[in-house]
Amino acid sequence: MIEVKLTPLYDFIRQNGAALAVSAGEHLFRQGEDCDRLFLVQSGLLKAYYLRPDGREHVKSFVPAGAVIGSMVAASGEGAATFSLIALEAATLIALPYARVEAAALGDLALANGVIAFLSAYARRKEAREYELLCLPAEARYRRAFESLGPLAARISQADLAAYIGITPPALSRLKKRIGPAAD
Repeated sequence: MIEVKLTPLYDFIRQNGAALAVSAGEHLFRQGEDCDRLFLVQSGLLKAYYLRPDGREHVKSFVPAGAVIGSMVAASGEGAATFSLIALEAATLIALPYARVEAAALGDLALANGVIAFLSAYARRKEAREYELLCLPAEARYRRAFESLGPLAARISQADLAAYIGITPPALSRLKKRIGPAAD
């Protein structure tokens, strides 16, 4: 559900963006590429992930329908995307260059407030996620993952779930056996 504060931003993207359909397994952008757009997910499920130098993935987030995502570094023109974005399921999206949102927000207070609300919510989620990864043990990260993902967890592979929690798939299996089905 979209917060009322975010509605002007979501409406602006819907009214001014371009429809886009992607297949499961298709990247919207890869780490190291330029991508100036924000994406409003209409349907499907996306995964945002970092690719480590050793080739392993670390999942940043899962992006369901109703969410907006983009690399803020790349979208703002400050550099290349720091993460990759891939469709886990076939998805429909609306894409819009961030510069158009930023320019329009300068003359539209409701839109500006929507952008501020979006960026504020993004910062809060990012701070909470960093805390989880840096301060909590694997079991607590596992429990929090299921709390935050809810029914979405059933649509995520065990390998992706392990990469989201920050553990290996075998460690996830051991953790699930030790904790039991209560977290599932």
